[in-house]
Amino acid sequence: MTTDVLVVGAGPTGLTMAGELRRHGLDVRIVDRAPEPARTSRALVVQSRTLEILDDLGVADAAIAEGRLVDGFTGVFSGGRSAHMNLGADLSALPELDTRYPRPLMLSQDRTEALLAANLEGLGVRVERGLGLESYRETGEGVTATLRRADGREEPAEARWIVGCDGAHSAVRRSAGIPFDGVTYEREFIMADARLDWDLPDGELYVFPGEGLFAAWSMPGKRRFRVFGDVPAGEGDPTMADFQRMLDERVPVPAKVIDTAWVSRYRLHRRGVPRYRAGRAFLAGDAAHIHSPVGGQGMNTGIQDAYNLAWKLALGGEELLDTYHAERRPVGEALLRTTDRAFGVVIADSWTARQVRTRFVPNVLPKLLDRPAVQRLAVGLISQLKIKYPGSPLSGQSGRWSGGPEPGSRAWDAPLPGDRRLYDVLRGPHHTVLLFGAAATPSRARRLEERHGPRLIARAVTTDGPADGTPVLPDPGGVLHRRYDASRRPAAYVIRPDGHIAFRTRDPAALESDLTHRLPTP
Repeated sequence: MTTDVLVVGAGPTGLTMAGELRRHGLDVRIVDRAPEPARTSRALVVQSRTLEILDDLGVADAAIAEGRLVDGFTGVFSGGRSAHMNLGADLSALPELDTRYPRPLMLSQDRTEALLAANLEGLGVRVERGLGLESYRETGEGVTATLRRADGREEPAEARWIVGCDGAHSAVRRSAGIPFDGVTYEREFIMADARLDWDLPDGELYVFPGEGLFAAWSMPGKRRFRVFGDVPAGEGDPTMADFQRMLDERVPVPAKVIDTAWVSRYRLHRRGVPRYRAGRAFLAGDAAHIHSPVGGQGMNTGIQDAYNLAWKLALGGEELLDTYHAERRPVGEALLRTTDRAFGVVIADSWTARQVRTRFVPNVLPKLLDRPAVQRLAVGLISQLKIKYPGSPLSGQSGRWSGGPEPGSRAWDAPLPGDRRLYDVLRGPHHTVLLFGAAATPSRARRLEERHGPRLIARAVTTDGPADGTPVLPDPGGVLHRRYDASRRPAAYVIRPDGHIAFRTRDPAALESDLTHRLPTP
């Protein structure tokens, strides 16, 4: 069987990759060595930026219906002291953080996978389970892969491209000869989905810093939490008594474990690849980067890897495909650095680290989290709404600018008439052009769409435009004009299919030139 792209691995990253590839019009196969979907998982947090992606895929509402939106983050210290950050605060006054999904969602990874798999099946693609990759080799204009079934039978598969979304032990990475350097932490983690009896309210992310780490993150259901903490290396799955012992030692309020749904013990690693591409092979998610769970970033980063790569594979071209590594590797490297530093402070046995956990954090963190600037910084980092690609070959601009989203940054969302938002317009596998000012006419928007076909939609943004049904985007309050630095001067923005700003200009001729290069005539 020959296909455009062979996706190896059907976790959240692989399922997103396959769905996006199919939505962009490519033929795709997705295989996974496991005979059936996972019933337990470690990833839990779906960040705001990932919820925007799930909205684009059409599964955000279903995810929210199954999960629990988190109200806040609370650090609880000895002596009854605490520090709280409200995660549901109105951030609409901050354009770069304004979103339909300001709060993170707690949803077990197996349910996230189920929703993505259902979406994929709706696009006509089913995961081929019990079928793993043994190896692949490049053959001119594609790859030939050797797949092995559970009964040992081997079969060949041909594809133009192969994408490894097959985790830390990636067979694609191994066949591509890409190293996976890093370290393994000495301490281990134990984790469980548990029901707790205590006086702390549901709907929060609780962390209990002290001599060791213990955290409890709210899950769907009354008094249900994902609980985890670091322990010395050991053997076998932990018992409910092990978790109760951690509560007794590390939680400064009366607490009891009522029951556990599943438990796990695992080692933590920090590893990354030096390159995300090798010829016709690409790596995404845990196949490219693994790290500690601090911040709930891992699954989200993998989904965003897939969201970045899929549309580039659909458009093709070596220069465009090389930008996947150029854009996503810095994100992965920054993630490894930040999570490693935070995790090092959390688990280190040094005198300095213990002083930070037991003295500095309890005394300083409450004061810091009371400051709006600190809250904005924390939300921006954790939500992943501020990830940008400023140095990307795909990012450019002309003209003078005093505000607005910069090239490479995520497009700023904004409210529109009729309870709509700008991201409703961006939804779909296409580039979007926003026209402001004198050149923002329906006829010009139509000409751009006719020239570039279904790969592009164009909207003339006007403060007094007609209703929907034309290529005009009404902005009666001028919110979009102000956010996009277009209140006093004309402007045009090109927004990529993954929602990042590709180009902005004040000059109509510069816009035409950019689109001709970016989207050559089919």
